[in-house]
Amino acid sequence: MKKRVFTLATIGLFFSAAALAGGLSFMELDANGDGVISKDEAAGSATLAPLFTEADRNADGNLDKDEFAALVQPAEEAAPAGK
Repeated sequence: MKKRVFTLATIGLFFSAAALAGGLSFMELDANGDGVISKDEAAGSATLAPLFTEADRNADGNLDKDEFAALVQPAEEAAPAGK
């Protein structure tokens, strides 16, 4: 049962991150161009908003480019090569 829950959670995170990677770039989400994505800016993305707190690793209330890349990167690494 625990393995199934973990697998479903992992699949959900993968598709959420994949949607971020394929749909919205950091620059598009950073509406005011200050170099970070605020919680208010993230609220405009149904995909990013629920992941924001977990992605904000330093808990400063913003996602910098490294935090955003760490969220998106696992989905890119898991994608099959050439697809």
